[in-house]
Amino acid sequence: MFFKMANILAALLFAAAFDPRDNEPHENIVRKPEPYDIVKKSMLVGMSETTEEVCETIIFNKYEPAYGHLLNGSQVEVLQRGGYKFVKTHVQCLKENRPPCHGVKDNMYISECVTVYENADAMVRLINSFGPFRMGTIRVPILCECRLRRQYRHFERVGLYDDDDRK
Repeated sequence: MFFKMANILAALLFAAAFDPRDNEPHENIVRKPEPYDIVKKSMLVGMSETTEEVCETIIFNKYEPAYGHLLNGSQVEVLQRGGYKFVKTHVQCLKENRPPCHGVKDNMYISECVTVYENADAMVRLINSFGPFRMGTIRVPILCECRLRRQYRHFERVGLYDDDDRK
């Protein structure tokens, strides 16, 4: 009987939190944060109101990696216990093989989606070693960017030597 009463009370409180005229919750209800994959508004004048993602990106919020790479490329285990936690938001490109950027004219530019890293200090030890953890600097992915290189083309000049006898 108590659980049934609690369910009815919860339903009444939930219904009372909404104004029937606008179907919007009142300010006393805690709202969920916006997801990371929301459509971004363009701030460029004269452009479309919405923007497109040039490079597909993955975001790991408050990520606790078990493994990482030192600056020299060595793979390490990251300490995640005993009162020490390494927590960081990781942002990286969806594909690791540097695919071309979406929406870039490939006849003018060579484009590629590249994950950019920053250095962060963490307690680490080499993989498969049973020694103590020590402070080390690991690489952490922080963004996915589109890198462009202009394509230069060689053109023949038609009629350059038409007046001369040179060929």
